[in-house]
Amino acid sequence: MGSSLVLWRPDADAGPVASLADALDRALRIPGAVSVVLGELARGGTLAFAQDPAQPPGFAHEAALSALVHARGAGPTGEVPEEFLLTGEHHLSLQQTTPLLGGGHAFVQVTLVRSQANPALARIGLRHLLQGLPEVLAEQRAKPLPRRTASPAAAPTRRHSVPIATLQLILDRLRAL
Repeated sequence: MGSSLVLWRPDADAGPVASLADALDRALRIPGAVSVVLGELARGGTLAFAQDPAQPPGFAHEAALSALVHARGAGPTGEVPEEFLLTGEHHLSLQQTTPLLGGGHAFVQVTLVRSQANPALARIGLRHLLQGLPEVLAEQRAKPLPRRTASPAAAPTRRHSVPIATLQLILDRLRAL
């Protein structure tokens, strides 16, 4: 019969993203998407990622490395690229950045299967994701991190060690053999 046409529209009616999980979910719904990474360029870290379970472990991070290196190497002017597209034989990675409220830039990168991807639609989908991302990240930064409490049972125990002189004597006897 042949392949049927799939109609996909970005979640423009859904409003801005409400959380990092919402952003990951929306990005993975882009046709051909197999992984997505959200993060901050200045801090150099990934804040959230998701990938298709069929992909090998760590695929999302590895797919994001090349574009991150290019985006961080902004050049002498310090200008961060607004959009970056890397193509390969089987996949293509699209990364878009947006300024954060307190300075720096957030990024969203989606990796798509080249044979199933439509880069123009992916660009539109990522633009919608980036609209609310700075507010979500600002809220996340404002939340205090949970503190760990150490229980007495979890305290490290003191280990007994062998005196150095004894170890030296053992080594000398072994050498003599």
